[in-house]
Amino acid sequence: MSTWKRAFLYTVRKKVKTVILFFLLLAMSTFTLTGLSIYKAADNSAYSLRQSIGGSIRLELDENNRANWQYQQAAGGTMVAYTGTPITDKDIQEILSVDGIKSYNGLGDGSVFAKDFEFISGFSFGEGSDYSRLPSVTNSEYFNFFTRKAFRLVEGRHIKEDDDHVVLISTAVAENNKLKLGDTITVQCCYDSGDYPDVTLTIIGIYEYMGDSESFHTTSTDKRNRLVIDHKAMREIMQRDEIQYDNGVDFYVDDPREIDGIAKQIQALDLDWDCFKLTVDNSAYEAVASSLTAMQKLIIWMIVGCVLVSVGILTLILSMWIKQRRHETGILLAVGITKGRIVFQYIIEILMIAILAFGLSYVASSFVSQGISDLIFHRVAESQEAPEIEVPDDGSEYLDITGQYIPYDTSELETVERVRVNVRPSDLLYIYIFGALLIAVSVSVASITVIQMKPRKILSQMD
Repeated sequence: MSTWKRAFLYTVRKKVKTVILFFLLLAMSTFTLTGLSIYKAADNSAYSLRQSIGGSIRLELDENNRANWQYQQAAGGTMVAYTGTPITDKDIQEILSVDGIKSYNGLGDGSVFAKDFEFISGFSFGEGSDYSRLPSVTNSEYFNFFTRKAFRLVEGRHIKEDDDHVVLISTAVAENNKLKLGDTITVQCCYDSGDYPDVTLTIIGIYEYMGDSESFHTTSTDKRNRLVIDHKAMREIMQRDEIQYDNGVDFYVDDPREIDGIAKQIQALDLDWDCFKLTVDNSAYEAVASSLTAMQKLIIWMIVGCVLVSVGILTLILSMWIKQRRHETGILLAVGITKGRIVFQYIIEILMIAILAFGLSYVASSFVSQGISDLIFHRVAESQEAPEIEVPDDGSEYLDITGQYIPYDTSELETVERVRVNVRPSDLLYIYIFGALLIAVSVSVASITVIQMKPRKILSQMD
């Protein structure tokens, strides 16, 4: 009689054992298939979220390397000048050659007096303190104050890369000076050293500051006084030979999950790393995806736990049942059936039951997976705290013009309210493949003690 026929006859004859094994395998495969389907659905949701939100890598000057900075006493206090290698367009183009980067926004830095208009006055430290710092940008739409909803453009348009001598002003400055789109304003660099010209800027956009404007501010720290300008205007204001990005360059990536690998590729480029450093910013994605990432980790542990428990239970049950078949095993060995064929028969018996159980698990999982996914996601979401942005304790966040210390307003960002699960036939294929391997391992382990015995010893131990 062939091995396949003996296996089939045994499963038909031992109906109780067959039914028990069927439901055991059905439960195990349903649970595993459900976990696998939920994980894939969460992964797809995470990928969609990463694509819509993205992440950024900032190339900036290394402020911790004091060898790159010069300090000298000036009329208004200590003047700090950067003497190291500046970030230039050549560095930017080299970084843009790295795969995974979709766009960038460079940030320049300057300080100016208002020549033919007035800033919103703040606390004054004396004559000459009525100035404001201003950033220059490649694309103001990517500027942190706008992306994090501290600024909201209410009139006009954003600054683009090819703009020349344009400016965005706040509604407060516009109202205070009766300025409108198309008007011009004149500024002059307020640094003590150098002969700086008056520079005329055309207003192309007006923004509203959404933060607190009632707290203590000097003229330079009041965010309503921020004049957002283009790099060509900054170059003339600061009287430089080329465009420099004093506040760094933000490079935006397609997939935040790959952000660390992209950062390593950038660090491998031939740039002056004695003067530069990289900072990875994944905070926007982390702010809205904390529940999703926690859910993925939980599902991984659930699948691993399910597999381990399944192997353990299956091995234990099969070990007891195979010991009860010692007489049959001894006879098979005595008539010349090899140990390998006997174990193969045991595996076939389980696989015959598993084929039907695994198939029905597809139907069962389709019914329960969405409910389990919703339960897990909402439980995890309730336990997640919103990530916090680290704010320096020396007050420098009030002087920062990059907006990097502003927490993300996640109210308008794309979020995941529910992970939609679809059990796919391809997922079932994994269950069949790995299920067959697990069955083979479980049967082999359960058969060791009996198969190692001699046929005569097996028969002599029969009751």
